[in-house]
Amino acid sequence: MTEYNETELKHIEIVKSLYTDVFDTGNCPVVNDYYHKGAKCHLRGKTLQVEEMKGGMAEFVEKHASISTSIESIFAVGDRTYARLNRQATLKGESQPRDIEIMVEKRFVDGKVAELWFMVDDEMYSEIWLKQQSA
Repeated sequence: MTEYNETELKHIEIVKSLYTDVFDTGNCPVVNDYYHKGAKCHLRGKTLQVEEMKGGMAEFVEKHASISTSIESIFAVGDRTYARLNRQATLKGESQPRDIEIMVEKRFVDGKVAELWFMVDDEMYSEIWLKQQSA
């Protein structure tokens, strides 16, 4: 079993909270507590600022009747966390959820996310985020 230092454990707890308490509910203002103001998200060759990330997240939540994320694996090394997630999302007006596989690397500075790399296998998910204004 991996031994984590106090900072790595804190980063893991922040990531867990982000996926279960924030992203599943669309509680966008809370993101400001966890991300630096100038945080950047890298997705499919584009770079989004934190406000654009929040816009994409809010739109995704608005389009879905239910969203549930399970953390398949998570670990930390130094200033970075790595998470593999499964998100089940049901579009409004539909009854069958989609399984969305996600991998995210986050880089922390002073206890907050400064940068993240986001990989997702769902075309609709990617398109919602990518249509946000890129940096």
